Amino acid sequence: MRRISILFLAALAALFVGCSKESSQTIAYETANAVKSPEIIEVSDTVSSENATQEADVEPVSEVASDSAAEATTETAAESDSPYVEGYQKVVVSGETVLWDGYKAWEPDSVLDIWNMKLSDFGEYFTETFEVTRDSYKLMEGTFMETEVVHIHSENEGPCVYIVGAVHGDEKAAWYAAILTEQATISCGDLYILAPANANGARNDSRYVVARQDLNRFFPGDPNGNEAERLADAIFSDIADKRPSFVFDLHEAIIMTSGRDFLGSTYIFTKLDGMEDLFFNMVFATQDGTICHNEFSINGPGPDGSVNNTVTNELRIPTVTVETFRGFKIERRVQDQLDTIQFVLDYLGML
Repeated sequence: MRRISILFLAALAALFVGCSKESSQTIAYETANAVKSPEIIEVSDTVSSENATQEADVEPVSEVASDSAAEATTETAAESDSPYVEGYQKVVVSGETVLWDGYKAWEPDSVLDIWNMKLSDFGEYFTETFEVTRDSYKLMEGTFMETEVVHIHSENEGPCVYIVGAVHGDEKAAWYAAILTEQATISCGDLYILAPANANGARNDSRYVVARQDLNRFFPGDPNGNEAERLADAIFSDIADKRPSFVFDLHEAIIMTSGRDFLGSTYIFTKLDGMEDLFFNMVFATQDGTICHNEFSINGPGPDGSVNNTVTNELRIPTVTVETFRGFKIERRVQDQLDTIQFVLDYLGML
């Protein structure tokens, strides 16, 4: 019998027994805070709280609050057992053994020649072909932050979806999946794909735009601010101009330590308004194995200054952040991102 998460049940109960949207979200948050987190054994190696705060993609909480979709157990790895780096431990996450240094996972080689790859290299995605037109335009043109938005348009009226792929440049599966989705066609509506959102970070395999400027803390941005603020302003302004009915914010997670939410294989929301059924159907699809390699947990709200929080609160557009886990192989992570994108577009009637 498939396992239904406590959080899923609580949210469904709140939504379908007559509670207000605000009440249902309160129940969801409170239930999330009561769910046990993945068991991770502390080791002596630690990092500063400054780094921990900067790298979190949800609001910090006093206790680990993630639904235990990726229940982790650990065992100390003898040096002879590890083919990688001395001092790592073996950690089992969602049935997969990864290496862990007590703070973050070891990331397998994740470099792909994604510009020359096809959707079919990863599985059966967007296999039906529809008549569409394509165009593209630049954001921050002529600067080192220049990046491109691809627009896929159907003459048939339908929803508008905007995909922001990787405001953190080192989260490769996030922008790989977005780049691959540019090959898709849709039956109706419009699809906008920005990838990689943080192009300079992607070129330099860095989380940051430049120095330690975290793009996902500077929204809605400032056209006269620092580099991250100017890029955030360009992205936010473009989303505001297109007025999509749904926004994807694609990310990856690597941090695994006690006292912190484990965000690998997680969907993050700030408010459920306007996407209640879609969101929980998506979560449930990971639980019954319809999409993704393992069950995804849910978390939120997005931190101040993030795409998720700002687009949700200031533009009132439903937004979901997708977090895949960088401890897994890159192909699996890209597939989980693509599974989620395809599920939502299909749910919205665009495929």
